[in-house]
Amino acid sequence: MDFRHLRSATRNVYDVSNATEPLDLHNLPTSILEAIFPGYAIISRFLLQVLGFDISNLVSIAIPAFAIVTASRYLWRWAGAFLAKAFMASVFVNEDDDLHETCMEWIAAQRMSQRAKSVKAVTQRSNSWEEANLDEDVVNMAMGPGGLFNFGKWAANVPPRYEPYYGMHYFRYNGRLFFFDRSRHSNATISGSNIRANEEELLEIKCLGRSTKPARQLLEHIKTWSLEKESAMTVIRRPALREMRRHGWAKASSRPSRPMSTVVLDSGQKDAIIADINEYLHPLAPRWYASRGIPYRRGYLFHGPPGTGKTSLSFALAGVFGLEIYVISLLEPTLTEADLNLLFNNLPRRCIVLLEDVDTAGLVRNKTEALLEEEAAPTHQKKSTTDENGNPLPNGVPDPSATEEAPGNASITAMTDLTRALRASSQRQRQSGPVLGFNDPLKQGISLSGLLNVIDGVASHEGRVLVMTSNFPEKLDPALVRPGRVDMKVEFGHAGREQARELFERMFDGADEYAVGGASRPGSPKSPAGGFPKGEEDHKDGVAVEAELAKEELRGLARRFAEQVPDKRFTPAEIQGFLLTRRKDPVKAVEEVEGWVNQLMPSKE
Repeated sequence: MDFRHLRSATRNVYDVSNATEPLDLHNLPTSILEAIFPGYAIISRFLLQVLGFDISNLVSIAIPAFAIVTASRYLWRWAGAFLAKAFMASVFVNEDDDLHETCMEWIAAQRMSQRAKSVKAVTQRSNSWEEANLDEDVVNMAMGPGGLFNFGKWAANVPPRYEPYYGMHYFRYNGRLFFFDRSRHSNATISGSNIRANEEELLEIKCLGRSTKPARQLLEHIKTWSLEKESAMTVIRRPALREMRRHGWAKASSRPSRPMSTVVLDSGQKDAIIADINEYLHPLAPRWYASRGIPYRRGYLFHGPPGTGKTSLSFALAGVFGLEIYVISLLEPTLTEADLNLLFNNLPRRCIVLLEDVDTAGLVRNKTEALLEEEAAPTHQKKSTTDENGNPLPNGVPDPSATEEAPGNASITAMTDLTRALRASSQRQRQSGPVLGFNDPLKQGISLSGLLNVIDGVASHEGRVLVMTSNFPEKLDPALVRPGRVDMKVEFGHAGREQARELFERMFDGADEYAVGGASRPGSPKSPAGGFPKGEEDHKDGVAVEAELAKEELRGLARRFAEQVPDKRFTPAEIQGFLLTRRKDPVKAVEEVEGWVNQLMPSKE
């Protein structure tokens, strides 16, 4: 638009307005139209000369029509906003809230998602438990040549989930009309010295009336619907990405709750842990703790060799008490003490916080600080294992008389100590980088004091169940495992014969419920590739053969299996791994266990 032409055109209009004749839209100055629509004069002359059509007639109609439409839109929006504010109640749900995903799943299952004109297709990422509940016809369609399961074919038959696209939609629930508005808004996040603009999604649920009670009842129904669908699931959460860490935690996955019977541990120990946590989670327990001035926290240390079931017990406890698991890795390089404080402050009232392998997170006494303290200590306080000529002392013990400082050497010793201290300080500054503390190995990660403050500091979170696992508990600092921070220590050892028997029975019990590839016992049909048998009848025959394995026969095989496994020499994970490769044939597992034991025993010596 040429503003110089528009200014001159306005002067002409001003002169016309001073005349006695009214302004006619047919006779608008060409300069005004040229300023608004560049090229208008050329086009109008061309149409007038060639077609004999005066475009000013169209302009005289278009300008009033445009003004009416614009005013109508403005009035409609204003009236809609006024009516919505005066006669409608709204509830907003942010994208970072778990309720957002739950609402989208519920809405996708409603009729409004089917009749909506604009929908958003989302790939369904089901977990292994949901895959097991799929229609058998869909699974059969994914069978490839030779009876082998083709996952690509199966995934192609799973339809996407369709959700209403951004905008306003409506639906009815319990005879009441609701409006569903899905929108996006920009949000800036600060990461270090960088500022990033992210778009976040916002859900708005509106209902007629001045009360939000109907919308709140709808959200309670959606939450109940989700809990019923995942009643047998355990939710696992991990810290959100660094850019989104201000939101705290992110849902990692949902797994089927693990039965406590599947954890290989002494029954007395399991009963003691369950009873202790059950008493701690009782609704009256916080009042009991508060009346006695005891912080309402509970900590457990599960320690033992790898593969003995420490993490498995944590998942089983979460399933028993219906708690979510919040997993934190102290080895994550981007995790700072401020992030750790933020994560603990964003924990729910009741949950299990799992710190895995705390012995590998460097939470022992800081050797670097010890070396710096020794370097800055006075020379006469250091113990040397060599004499003044550099020769090693006998037994590495210095002569007491040699450590006595001569009066004349006091000033020399002081200067030496000062030089060493300045050298150590200079070295730390060179390691700190251009910004103070940046890339400093002494300031990276989580320190022991930072973790202790988060666990039981003045502002630490109460109500959670803290579980720490360690393969080498002797490496942990005593301050971390003292009473009050760790209230119960549970030792996990190698599997005994009784535990080996339980593993065997659990592996092959209920074989008729899950018979992948049918039975491979002697005389049972096998597929050429060792997988699924050919034909549906063969598959049924294989399942029937495994179903004939009586309980008493299974117990006998389990006793024979346990007798051949050395006591307290193998971890439950090792025994379970051996049984998994023979899960279709318990007889074969009993026959081959002796050779497996002889093969691994040299490495156990």
